[in-house]
Amino acid sequence: MKKILVLICYNLGLWGILGFFATLLLGFLSCCANLSANIFYGFLIAFAAIGLTATSICIYRGCNKAAK
Repeated sequence: MKKILVLICYNLGLWGILGFFATLLLGFLSCCANLSANIFYGFLIAFAAIGLTATSICIYRGCNKAAK
């Protein structure tokens, strides 16, 4: 159980840091390209969904390895 909790914290922390940099980069690009806020938030939501999906897959694989 402790290993699973460490995997969850590690993966979400990693995606959180990546999300921070993605927010800065997308904010800069949307400002320079004069994109609307809907497109900016759409990309951020897509990035968050990818992060949560990747975290879930990694945790699932980690649980399967720990169970064997």
